Amino acid sequence: MSEERLTLFNYFNDMNNQEIILTFKGTISQDILTDVGISLRSKLESHTISKKTFAIFVELAQNIYHHSAQKEYSAVKGRTAGVGVILIQNQAEHLTLSSGNLIEAYKIEGLSERCEYINTLNPEELREYYIKQRRRPTGGVGANIGLIDMARRSGNPLEYQVVKIDDEYSFFALSIKVSKLED
Repeated sequence: MSEERLTLFNYFNDMNNQEIILTFKGTISQDILTDVGISLRSKLESHTISKKTFAIFVELAQNIYHHSAQKEYSAVKGRTAGVGVILIQNQAEHLTLSSGNLIEAYKIEGLSERCEYINTLNPEELREYYIKQRRRPTGGVGANIGLIDMARRSGNPLEYQVVKIDDEYSFFALSIKVSKLED
């Protein structure tokens, strides 16, 4: 067996051992979102959990699409779209959804502050903050709605990590846990 195939086999085995049920790197399209939705429904026993997981997956994908500093041309969309990575890992009591993408270094401080602030809020405060942000005239892309929605849906804090690439870019990784126990 060639070294290249052995390396790919090792990668495949590592993903199986870590119970990664989905991984994707590249530009996001509607077809990919549809395929992921179908895949999640077949892999997760609970409709409620698959619905919640898919909604968070869509938010992560939209964050990459809109905010990634790395762009590629999408023939399907006829324009550039953000590039990133998303994975879903199956763990004993929860699923972990993670995404990562390049981001301009000057945006990191504000993004980190928003994540930290969202993590201080209880469920009622999250609901109120969500409503307040939706009513802002600058609502839409960049209004924190997605981050708030993921925290609300999951009932868990936003876990994030920033890796400095150089003076211009950093890699922003975001993870959200979704309990496999139904409420």
